[in-house]
Amino acid sequence: MPLTELKSRAHTELRAISSGQLTRMESAGVVMRFIKQEEATIRQLHDEGAGGLEIAEARALLLDIILDVMFTAAIGRHEGSAPTVTLVAQGGYGRRHLNPSSDLDLLFLLPRASNKVTETLATIIQEILYILWDAGFKVGHASRSIAECIGEARKDQQNKTALMDARYIAGDKELFADFEQRFDKECVQKGQEAFFDLRREDLRRRHSKYSHTVFLQEPHVKESCGGLRDYQNILWVARVKLGFKTNEQLAEAKIITGSTCRQLNKGYDFLHRVRNELHYETGRGTDILTLRLQGVVATNFNYPQKTILRRCEAFMRDYYRHTRAIFRHSTSLMEYFEIENEDRSSHGLLGKIPFVHKKGKIEKFDGFFSRNDRIFLQNKDVISDEPNRLMRLFQHCQIRSLELSPQARKYIHRASKKIDRAFRYSVDNRETFRAILERKGEVGRILRLMHRTKVLDNYMPEFGAMDCLVQHEFFHRYTADEHTLRCVDQLDSLVGQPEDTNPGRKLYRRLLHEIQDPYAVYLAILLHDSGRAENVREHIDGSTMLADRVCRRLQIRGGRRALIMFLVDHHLTFWRFATSRNLEDPSVIEEFAGLMKNKRNLDALLLFTWADSNGTNDEAWSPWKETLMLQLYHSTRLWLKKGKEHFHTVMDENKAELLEICRKKLPKSFHEQMLKHFEQMPAAYFRFRDARNIAIHIRSIQKFLSRDALSDGGFECDLSWIDRDNRSLTELVVTAWNRPLFCEKMCCALANANINIIAADVYTRMDGVVCDLFQICTPEMGPVTSERTRQKVINTFRTLNEDPDPLKDYQAAKYLKPRTNLLHDDKTEGGIPFPTRVYVNNEISPTCTAIEIQALDRIGLLHDLFLAIGELGLATVHARICTEKGAAMDTLYVTWPDGSKIEDEKKQREIEDKLAKLVG
Repeated sequence: MPLTELKSRAHTELRAISSGQLTRMESAGVVMRFIKQEEATIRQLHDEGAGGLEIAEARALLLDIILDVMFTAAIGRHEGSAPTVTLVAQGGYGRRHLNPSSDLDLLFLLPRASNKVTETLATIIQEILYILWDAGFKVGHASRSIAECIGEARKDQQNKTALMDARYIAGDKELFADFEQRFDKECVQKGQEAFFDLRREDLRRRHSKYSHTVFLQEPHVKESCGGLRDYQNILWVARVKLGFKTNEQLAEAKIITGSTCRQLNKGYDFLHRVRNELHYETGRGTDILTLRLQGVVATNFNYPQKTILRRCEAFMRDYYRHTRAIFRHSTSLMEYFEIENEDRSSHGLLGKIPFVHKKGKIEKFDGFFSRNDRIFLQNKDVISDEPNRLMRLFQHCQIRSLELSPQARKYIHRASKKIDRAFRYSVDNRETFRAILERKGEVGRILRLMHRTKVLDNYMPEFGAMDCLVQHEFFHRYTADEHTLRCVDQLDSLVGQPEDTNPGRKLYRRLLHEIQDPYAVYLAILLHDSGRAENVREHIDGSTMLADRVCRRLQIRGGRRALIMFLVDHHLTFWRFATSRNLEDPSVIEEFAGLMKNKRNLDALLLFTWADSNGTNDEAWSPWKETLMLQLYHSTRLWLKKGKEHFHTVMDENKAELLEICRKKLPKSFHEQMLKHFEQMPAAYFRFRDARNIAIHIRSIQKFLSRDALSDGGFECDLSWIDRDNRSLTELVVTAWNRPLFCEKMCCALANANINIIAADVYTRMDGVVCDLFQICTPEMGPVTSERTRQKVINTFRTLNEDPDPLKDYQAAKYLKPRTNLLHDDKTEGGIPFPTRVYVNNEISPTCTAIEIQALDRIGLLHDLFLAIGELGLATVHARICTEKGAAMDTLYVTWPDGSKIEDEKKQREIEDKLAKLVG
């Protein structure tokens, strides 16, 4: 947008304001019309592909001209008595970067203390602010003298940062020049260490908040690692340390390379373009790039891929690469300034990072040397003279606990581009890489160094293809490469801690300690998601194929190869069985044991699953899911150790043992009911259930029967609540006589109280007594402890069942008010759709038909599913409920009323169609 054209239009459109002929309200109207007209032009430029900074600077220029006109008009109204004042832009506006919904940060610079502001000056300031407010701008403002500005900057480093971007707009130029001179002398040149500590702490705080990675599924464009704030930190620190205001000055001083300068500027422009689009699309100051908005932005940016998922993948890969560059360069510069601080006495501020340092203990080895816990090259040709040193360098970092110096990173980057087939097939490099992966607890840090310098990506292209790769699964929080490295970090975290540290990890520590081939486990983790880059429907197939290729290249054979292939091929098997299958069914244990084959595979896969889940997101390995995993693990160990017949014998022995323990726990007045309970409950009920819980169930049944005997035929029930704080849930035992819609009405009562159902087991004794077991939690994933909430459930359940005819006039809608789904709410259109599905499966259970469902989770979903299944004439026997970040992945086990499976294909299609409509 040419400056002369805009100024010409402004002169024409705003002439009436400049002449002082209009009232404040009239001026606001003129300003609003002019802004609307010019904003439309700027928006069109954005839609046509203009750069992010071009749009942000055009908007800043527009506001500069408007404020200049308004300021001049306000001063003109007080001709002869107008005080001295300067209008100054601060913050992002001061940098001439004004995104569509950003705030205006203004400073009215005064020649004297703010408490001596004259009435005339106060009127001028109010006139300007009122017009901006009336025009719809959010304005942050302050009125201060130069001395007050300097005082605030000294008192608060954040104020100092804002004033560093101060820029003249209108008013007294000499006053602003005086401010600049004094601010530079008293605030920029003094107090440097305090300012540097503030900026370093800002980086640490933000990077910690955003998991120290740019590869978040829904990043914050401004605050996340590699976001706008990281870029701005570079210039703030460079200004204070060196007096530089641009990256170009840093490049001229040889502190950064020309390539780094271009990467930083290109990334900063890209982020502004993304932020502009977010603000335009949502109409507000949105800075979080949500999953749905990613699809919108990718489409509006005209990425050419045919499907929205592929467009989103291409866009986010660009986003991650730009933010990664900013993240790495900004942290490297902060590191540089710390090194420069150490070496100031012997090297000029603007000198290149030296090859040899004069201070600190130096240890030389293999063409390298270490100093202050960093590794350096003795000369620039060390790696090119002997290429295999490149792999050994990382082994030295591991053994000596060293980090890469900026100088080393520079030459490693260059060397990584020359990694070829000979380097990959080299026996020496293969053995060094194996040695790196065999040091339990010290692998993740080294792999990250190798990934950062592209050595890992080029040495193992199967991993490199995952670089910045978006994972289109709602429970994944990170990109494929970052997720993989976080899985490695999880394994490392098990090493070197005392046994009493985090006792919940004791089993996994033992499993890692007992693994005799850590190389195989770490390598399998590196490869387990590599198939995601192959764009195949089931990424496991692609990962298995690539793992086979790597094993051939690295000459891995025998048992080691078998373990790697097993872990890659089955890395989701443990999770799928535990969260979707009926673990009380012996046939499920038999099938899983057949897949495991031996204890070595079982132990390794549990450890692998633990690392994979914890590397996915913070909620993936919940106490409830761990309970399922361990139940499957211990059952399978027993099966593998003793065999099928002994497994059933142990189950029978366990039931007899449970009876004896219950006999001791319960008073004699409960013994008759206890014997009946053990005789009439189905065998599956007693598997993996402890005596304490069974005793609670028996008490609940006896209380119900006692009430029922006194009820004169009315509905009676008993609800017992068992809090499981260690598993973040509550177990609810519901007992009553079996009747139609029993489960549905219980789910309705729970949904009415805003309670989430995690799992449900439906048991009916031979005498017709129902003993339904629900595992429930609050929307915040905690146990249901509120007595008021519990009473609400009981009252609603009784009301729903008070009519003697359970099928008469059941109106669930009265209690199930529409609720927002539990996935992150985003009202934008055109984003990535949530993948819902319903699949009828007769293969995973010998006695029941399984209905696998993936849908947006919501309170009341299970009720609606149970009700729909009942309307189809089917009975729900068991429900395995699994939720991840607001996505429900449920498996319902159903039969015909006579207990048989649904074999008719036409009926199966009817089930799928009805439930698919229900889940959207």
